[in-house]
Amino acid sequence: MPQRYLPPRDAYELRVSRIWANRLHRDALGIGMQDDFFDLGGDRAGAEAVLAAISARFNAPLSLEAFLEAPTIERLGCLLRARSRKLNVQPLIPLQPDGSKRPFFFLPGGEGAPLNAYALARWMGPDQPLYGLQSRGLHGERPPFERIEDMAADHIATMRVVQPRGPYLLGGHCSGGMVALEMALQLQRKGEQVAVLAVCDAWSPANLSLRMPNETFLDDLVEFYSIVAAGFRYWFDVDVGLKSDELRALDPRQRITHFMDLARKHGAYPPDEPDARIEHILALYRAASYSAYVPAERFRGPITFLRANDSKFCETVTEGWEDLTTQPLRLCMVQGNHVSLLTEPHVQEVANELRAAIAEARVS
Repeated sequence: MPQRYLPPRDAYELRVSRIWANRLHRDALGIGMQDDFFDLGGDRAGAEAVLAAISARFNAPLSLEAFLEAPTIERLGCLLRARSRKLNVQPLIPLQPDGSKRPFFFLPGGEGAPLNAYALARWMGPDQPLYGLQSRGLHGERPPFERIEDMAADHIATMRVVQPRGPYLLGGHCSGGMVALEMALQLQRKGEQVAVLAVCDAWSPANLSLRMPNETFLDDLVEFYSIVAAGFRYWFDVDVGLKSDELRALDPRQRITHFMDLARKHGAYPPDEPDARIEHILALYRAASYSAYVPAERFRGPITFLRANDSKFCETVTEGWEDLTTQPLRLCMVQGNHVSLLTEPHVQEVANELRAAIAEARVS
């Protein structure tokens, strides 16, 4: 039976997958985290070369014997994280750093994980660099920012490490679209140009303030865990088997452990992911949802709004994004729902629309 494809789930797996790809002469975006090195065409000499490259990259010598016990990227990631988890705290995630074009910067939704845009990076093409901007608070001890303005300023500082000056290409999914908007406004006030601002299936700030009082999932944590688990069906092609009635029979700490045990067992998270992961995600959702963000002005550039046909998240066609720009809204109806539009097979259509928006902006 073929091994289920698992994309990278953290910065360690992402970087090790590139080392494997260089040695195996394969596309890194097609190597799964549980794929066997030798089944992919590797040999003993190749394994030794991979371990030497990992030692040089991470300053973490690993033995061939340890690798041979389970020759997968997942296993190597666990060995590296046992030494240090500092790499996961870094806010800039090079989903696809290669290519000569102007980079595209993408912000994730409430879960804060830019690696969910891995499939998007694949379809944007080998010559289109794509960087994810990771929300502060997903990993490490620092809490998330409580204001959208602070989130945006932090991401701008991170982005400028790669690209000091505009024009910039920005995109975001769900609450990440709202943060991308504020980034564009702050850059606008600094005299910088944002040539593309793309928002994927997101409430506008005005609709967020109207609808959040009616939402219960941030208070009913069983509902929250169920929503996150439902997303796993699209991000990782797996049903972790979470049952709401079983969760409600547990006390709050047991619920966290039960959820994370299921997520790790089914590959949604690496085997050594701490239980605190789901608590960090909840804090990120709350920070974005309770921010009471009101844009200080309208964006003077074009906004591309990608609205999923089957979205249960968006209630209107444009969600009010036309009120946030001085230019006509570029509306793109794409296949899928609020999550699946960024996963196979629908993500290819999203990538096509983003490439078209970049082409129309005429930036090089």
